[in-house]
Amino acid sequence: MRQFTPFVFAGVALATSPIAYAKDNFPANVTVAKNKTVEKIDWSFATDKPVEFSRVKRCIATNLHNDEVQLRDSAGSWVGPATGNYYRQDNRSTVQGASVFKVVDDQNQFLVAQGQTDRTTGLSGWIMRFDLEAALEPGRVVLIMRNVKLAASSTGSLGNDGFQPLGTWFRFKSNYAALEAVASPVRSCIFE
Repeated sequence: MRQFTPFVFAGVALATSPIAYAKDNFPANVTVAKNKTVEKIDWSFATDKPVEFSRVKRCIATNLHNDEVQLRDSAGSWVGPATGNYYRQDNRSTVQGASVFKVVDDQNQFLVAQGQTDRTTGLSGWIMRFDLEAALEPGRVVLIMRNVKLAASSTGSLGNDGFQPLGTWFRFKSNYAALEAVASPVRSCIFE
């Protein structure tokens, strides 16, 4: 019994050390909800010259897309007991696309757009969809992504549950980089 005591104390010390409770390092523009999903990403920026709202609309319209996507899985596939043949289920569902603009308020210089970005990692394909709020304030252009959701284009033998809120626990840096690659051209276009 005495031989195990140092190991037990070492395990308890490691489990309660500050390292075990270290805070995740997220970019300053990311707000994380209590359930560890992304609440919003703020891409807003200051400007020293007036910006026309028509320019904001044009930059968003030319840089965002919201196309129809197909989500697949092969859940329910089986191997025949007598033949040993593999019978593959090819389940597909279509998630409709829509107009980029959801709301445009020219008088108050505010809009809500929706967009998506697709990326491939190895054999996996991912699709992220989001709402982009844009507004003009004195000396500032507001650009905030909300309702960021992620879906796998194909989940193999697991059921494909479609779009779910973007979590911060798995591949967050690469997901953030993919969203930044969407926001950067919009910002550059407006800032020109």
